[in-house]
Amino acid sequence: MSKVTWPHQEAKRLRSLVSEQPMIFETGYGPSGLPHIGTFAEVARTTFVMKAFKEAFPDAKVRLIAFSDDMDGLRSLPENIPNHDKLRPFLGMPLSSIPDPFGQSASFADYMNGQLKLFLDSYGFEYEFHSSTQSYQSGIFDNGLKRVMDHYTQIRKIFVSTISKDKREAWSPFFPICAACGKIYTTRVVDIDPENYTLTYHCDQNAAAFKACGHQGTTPITGGKVKVGWKIDWALRWYTFGVNYEMYGKDLISSANMASKICAILGGKPPVLYKYELFLDENGAKISKKIGNGISMEQWVKYSPLGGILNFLLANPNKARQMGLPILPKIVDEYIDNRHKESAENPQSHCWFIEASHLEKSDLSYNVLANVAQNLSLRDASLLYKYALRYDPSIAHNAQFFQTLCDKVIAYVQDYEAQLPKEALVIDTSYTQYMPELIQIITETENFNDLEGEKIQALLFLIPKKYELNQREWFKFLYSVLLNKEKGPRLGPFLGILGKDVVLSMLHKISV
Repeated sequence: MSKVTWPHQEAKRLRSLVSEQPMIFETGYGPSGLPHIGTFAEVARTTFVMKAFKEAFPDAKVRLIAFSDDMDGLRSLPENIPNHDKLRPFLGMPLSSIPDPFGQSASFADYMNGQLKLFLDSYGFEYEFHSSTQSYQSGIFDNGLKRVMDHYTQIRKIFVSTISKDKREAWSPFFPICAACGKIYTTRVVDIDPENYTLTYHCDQNAAAFKACGHQGTTPITGGKVKVGWKIDWALRWYTFGVNYEMYGKDLISSANMASKICAILGGKPPVLYKYELFLDENGAKISKKIGNGISMEQWVKYSPLGGILNFLLANPNKARQMGLPILPKIVDEYIDNRHKESAENPQSHCWFIEASHLEKSDLSYNVLANVAQNLSLRDASLLYKYALRYDPSIAHNAQFFQTLCDKVIAYVQDYEAQLPKEALVIDTSYTQYMPELIQIITETENFNDLEGEKIQALLFLIPKKYELNQREWFKFLYSVLLNKEKGPRLGPFLGILGKDVVLSMLHKISV
């Protein structure tokens, strides 16, 4: 029996929607900055639910729409993109009308969309990509936009009740794109013509980062001339595509409720929704595309095995997850531990959505390998693998996995350690007096290179037990002098992978 995961539970919630028509799953993101884990997570987690749904209802048809709101306007410049000076004149314009800051694609939106598709494709996700700009300009949204105009008063009534009184008079569901300056957030609707589906606007709304041009004009609401505000846009997508299921972050609770009401007004059936907690960086701050904190998707692909991020995302979405480069080794090791737990009797336990292959139990971990690479200044993944293989020959049964893991570790160490500030540690030198005895213990252990990590760990405990030392302070001292940090991987496996000669060389330097 497979473990009942939250995607299985979600699949059961969708039982009543099973029909001859495809079940439409949707994910959406705004390409105002480089895609991060929040963007990727919605696709991955929705795919988990979709797979569980297909397992529960094998004859059901499914579609996954990955929607990019690339007609949205850029209000500010993300900190993690280049060429701010060249981009600043385009602030306030739709993302698809702004130049690519990296100079590789037709527009800002095209580059960000391409990065997202690159990451999704590398994980083998099956999805249909939809662009907001194309949906508006091609006429896909025209019918829905007309229905927004047809129900203008009703939509306006429920929406303005949620905003401050000083903003109610000027509020409109439509955001015309100024025909003169091309900006979208500088325009204000001054009149509507429901019979002809047109509106009149004035480009007179200045912002801190961009200015209005003063143009006045009349434009149809169809054909990509006008965009609706994003809560209405969300409902417009549900109505147009017939979306049955979508996830959203807890910061969008009120937006999801509003979009559901508007979707019903348009004549559609709101989808089944699933709220999830937000991602936090290693300091507990919310992940942001603008700031670029957390772990970027480029870094996930470069530093982690493919299953690492999926395993991370398969955990309970209703619990906030911390992630950042300092804790990436721990995250990958959780994935490796789960791979170790796989067995022939239960080949689809926690990693059912990721990989079914079993890894033999080993003391080797991402954290241990990273510290070996750092302390031996290794920059050759094949050499790191040789160290690992010498310590635990059984990893040869999963050679491809561990060779790939060594590649990722070397990339991580090269990039991450280079940016760390070099802070001097306060070392309790009183423990140095015990170094000669520890050297003697290891020297006299003839089969040291054949010992398992836990048995080497036991050797390290002999000194504090004999002299009744504070064990925590003893190991803090060892970490400080061996790894130049106050804590790190379990020392037994770490020293085991280095081998007796290297360990003795390191200890001799300390005892001098």
